[in-house]
Amino acid sequence: MAKVVSQETFDSVVLENVLEFDMDIEDAINDAIKEFESQGVHLGTIVKNMHLSEDKQNIIHDILVALEKIKCAADGSPSESDISAPLATFSAECKVSVAHRVLANKNNAYEVLIKLIKKVQGDPALLAPSVKAMGALMEQNSDILTLEGIELLLDLLKDWTTRNEESRVPEYLGRWSTECCLKHERNRQTMVTAGSLGILVAFLKGQKSNSKAIRTTSKAIRAFTLDDDMRQEYGKAHEHARLLVEEHGLIPLCLEMIKDWLQESDTASELLSTVSKLCVRAEYCQEAVDHDALIVINDILVSFPDHASLNKQSMTFLKTLVGNDKVKAEAMKTGSPQLIIAALAKHQAIPGVCEAACSAISFLALRVSDHAKQLMQLGAGQAIVQAMKVHSNQKQLQKLGCMAIRNLVSRVPENQQMFIEYNVEDVIHAALENHGESVKDVAQAALRDLDLKVNLVEQWRGTGHEISR
Repeated sequence: MAKVVSQETFDSVVLENVLEFDMDIEDAINDAIKEFESQGVHLGTIVKNMHLSEDKQNIIHDILVALEKIKCAADGSPSESDISAPLATFSAECKVSVAHRVLANKNNAYEVLIKLIKKVQGDPALLAPSVKAMGALMEQNSDILTLEGIELLLDLLKDWTTRNEESRVPEYLGRWSTECCLKHERNRQTMVTAGSLGILVAFLKGQKSNSKAIRTTSKAIRAFTLDDDMRQEYGKAHEHARLLVEEHGLIPLCLEMIKDWLQESDTASELLSTVSKLCVRAEYCQEAVDHDALIVINDILVSFPDHASLNKQSMTFLKTLVGNDKVKAEAMKTGSPQLIIAALAKHQAIPGVCEAACSAISFLALRVSDHAKQLMQLGAGQAIVQAMKVHSNQKQLQKLGCMAIRNLVSRVPENQQMFIEYNVEDVIHAALENHGESVKDVAQAALRDLDLKVNLVEQWRGTGHEISR
């Protein structure tokens, strides 16, 4: 188990280096770091950027100085001149590292900010930086959330559902909501019990003209559909997605908003990512298609061929939808395959787009020989092999490329020769050489279905001793 020290102990050693050994502050910090690390002390939660007081007798942390000013304002009658600069400094310092946020919280920053936000709740100009500071404090630090904080956050979300006199407040409320839920299943479930899903969906709808609020709120909603808390054996991501679809009608809302924000790729991408996370059942995929999801995807790929992020999210969404076989058949008739292959060719230099395209092609070809034939005729095979050649160092792309190749040939042997002409064997062996075990299974499966030489190792032959009776 790693040894740890408190911030006070670290600071005292730094100060001792300055006072006793006449070091400047930078040398004193570096010496203290070396001393503790040589003793096996973990310094991950220690703030290491600091400076001396004017009399050089004390260590000063800017985040604690700012916090003290915020506390004084919260205890009195806060004004913009009192808290504007301290809040800006506090937020910036929280962004530096987790250690800064831990130090702030050890000095009651969360309680101070809750008190301040309640006091300035009626003043949008003061509320915006206060909520921003709370979001900054809680980044990767969501254990500090309390029931009082949840109630305050949800009250603010309800109050600002349709308000727009200060556009930063909705944006920062969305960010605070996100930080409450990321990698924290208990917080998610507590917030769902408190009614957060309906409140956030209403907030998203009410802020449909505020692009920054849409982006942060989309991320907040999406956080409820994640299963990312390693401390919890089971989560409720699927149940939360079900509630968002069945009780709050989020699929048609997202698709309608995407149409309104196509000219702003970042906003449309966030909405696409959110609706993709909702399509966790075949009937939800069908609901999305019934609300023109395929038309929206194709419109994006046709109208915005240069927007890499939009192309990527559109193809990721399509891959999710075609998990439904009925939707898959419909997608093959709409022109989506041609558009995917065109996007893959146009954005060959961007790994993320190539991965999304390979994944979409793989799902479209899966278990349907007619689809595999059509995709090969459109040039899917050559585009995939070329992408794998260009990004030979991208492990995920190599895996997805091999999966797509396998699905394109497994039921259509006549596609094998076309891949061989593209030198696919060299490309797959290069993937095996570069990435080893992580791509071995899918690469060998692709070689096998291409009817090419593959070295399969027999793991166990079942030739042990008979059981003695």
